Amino acid sequence: MKRIFRQLTCLIICVCVAVASFSVMALTQSEKDQLNKDIAALKQEAGNIQSEIDRLKSEKADQGAVLAAIRRKISNTQAQIDRCNSEIASINSKISSNKAKIAAKEAEIEDDKTAFKKRLRAIHMSNSDNSIQILMGAENFADFLQLSQLTSSVSARDKRMIEDLKSQIGELNEKIAENEDLLAEQVSIKSTINEQQGELQSQENDAAAIYNKIAGEQANQQDDLDAVNAQVRKLQKQLEDSIAGTKYESFINPNTGLQWPVSGYYNVTSHFGPRWVSNHNGIDISSGGIAGQPIRAVADGYVTLAYNGCSHNYGKYGNCCGNGYGNYCVVNHGTLKIGGASSNYVAYYAHASRVIVSPGQYVKQGDILGYVGTTGWSTGYHLHFGMMKNNYWINPYPLFF
Repeated sequence: MKRIFRQLTCLIICVCVAVASFSVMALTQSEKDQLNKDIAALKQEAGNIQSEIDRLKSEKADQGAVLAAIRRKISNTQAQIDRCNSEIASINSKISSNKAKIAAKEAEIEDDKTAFKKRLRAIHMSNSDNSIQILMGAENFADFLQLSQLTSSVSARDKRMIEDLKSQIGELNEKIAENEDLLAEQVSIKSTINEQQGELQSQENDAAAIYNKIAGEQANQQDDLDAVNAQVRKLQKQLEDSIAGTKYESFINPNTGLQWPVSGYYNVTSHFGPRWVSNHNGIDISSGGIAGQPIRAVADGYVTLAYNGCSHNYGKYGNCCGNGYGNYCVVNHGTLKIGGASSNYVAYYAHASRVIVSPGQYVKQGDILGYVGTTGWSTGYHLHFGMMKNNYWINPYPLFF
């Protein structure tokens, strides 16, 4: 494509050298034909580049979808990590609570052990090293029974206390072990998810690299397209300037005061009225060599509408832009007194290769509105000229001839 672009650039340079005398004299018909051929070739090349740009845009859109999917997966993974972190925090809180309970229970055990030691010391200091000696100190049978029950209960209570504490400590230790296992499991899960996130990030980087590469290629193609279009506009301007600078004989109907919109070209190939399966609301002015000829205002007036967004300046059997009119403008020529009656006249100038006026602009009779083309629903170069009188379509031909 670059090679073709360079060839076309060389062709353009040659053409520009060939037409360098525009400022001195008008182009010959053969020079005009050559310019039109060069413009057509450039437009074809522009179409090829645009197709490449469209393809690149499509590929970039696909990569954008890939990137979006990867980002959704990363978001999902991050949500899993967040949930794991919350669970780990809950486990840590539970472990802290269990440690506090263990500390309290250990303090309780120490208190019981201290009390028990004191009791043993008291027995030893009283030279009563067993329960029988304690019981022998009873003064009567009632004391004996009381001391016997006390000794039995004390021994049983201590034993139950120790067994209960050992059981509770065992349960707490088991809970701690369980929590530690859960913590280890969650840490492992988090590590795995982090690895997955790293892999997804790598995939995103790869996709972004492809995306950026396609975007760069698209930008280069757009630069080529802009360069070709600039050359098209340059050659088109040279052709239009040559045509516009050519002396012409304007035809103005003395009875209506209206000037024919394409000077020197009076052939009407399609008249006002029924045509095919609809009504043709104007006349088509066409003839050999009319391509690129200036479209001139038939009278003074204000431009109320100008559409210039159609680039398909070639024959076609269908509506592609401008609601069928292609590039066109509408001029409100105001109140004109024709045939003894005053009425409002609005003119439509359609299928232009380019419109050079803007809405709100005031134009004088004979001013150039644009150049004859074949944009919109048009099978060849011609000007579709329509006229409305008091908001109703009329046959404009009798206003001139």
